[in-house]
Amino acid sequence: MQNNKQDKFNYENIFSMKNKKVVIFGGTGNLGLNFSRTLSSAGAKIYLLDKIKKKTNDKNIFFSKCDVSSKKSIKINFEKIVKKEKKIDVLIYNVYSKPLDYYQKFEKYNLKTWEKVMETNLTGAFLSCQSAINHFKKKKISGNIIIILSTYGLVGPDLSIYENLKKSKNIYGGKHSLTTPVSYTSSKSGLLGLTKYLATTCGKFGIRVNSLSPGGIFDYQEKQFVKKYIKKVPLGRMAAWTDYNGSILFLASDASKYMTGSNLVVDGGWTAW
Repeated sequence: MQNNKQDKFNYENIFSMKNKKVVIFGGTGNLGLNFSRTLSSAGAKIYLLDKIKKKTNDKNIFFSKCDVSSKKSIKINFEKIVKKEKKIDVLIYNVYSKPLDYYQKFEKYNLKTWEKVMETNLTGAFLSCQSAINHFKKKKISGNIIIILSTYGLVGPDLSIYENLKKSKNIYGGKHSLTTPVSYTSSKSGLLGLTKYLATTCGKFGIRVNSLSPGGIFDYQEKQFVKKYIKKVPLGRMAAWTDYNGSILFLASDASKYMTGSNLVVDGGWTAW
């Protein structure tokens, strides 16, 4: 039955993360670190789970090594955090890998590369969310899951913006020039489906599941690529790493407490054409 009793709304603390415990998978990349600093400044305690450690001077941010392709590794990390904090409130899945031959063209794409990307991007999210939801249910917590997607999980890539780029100028390394590979778009689309599935099946437990789809971030890519990319963006620029801080705070806090199964698109208008 509908409960018509309205909560006393506190405008001052709408974005507060006080006493919240947040786990960020893929937390030590530029985006993950921005997320962690934003949520920490709002009062949360953050646990960064990643393969690579980065130092932080923030007393509310902690690091733990984790392999998202290993169910055992995820389980051990969850148990360790819960033992220390008694609970986890928010899970953010912000992982994707770039194995050997990641940027290869579709016609020659290596099956092992495809499988590695799927294992990390999609299967890792499945395992992480499974652990989080089991924890939320056991502790009877109205938990919150946020999955980081991409505009290329919503629309196909325009490969014309990658034409004539040079292998030697691909800042992410490898043997191929910069492009959007089939494994990236496919796995990010799969994550959108996972978001919808979890939202509709777990809403009755008070568990919220949403996704965030960022647009392309300026990372000193080849100038030719940047020039072509911004022509497709109504705001006329690529994103900065900090452009998604407000979005993650909105999704992680009670500001979005009646939101689940949604995908928040923040792309400068890329998908609006």
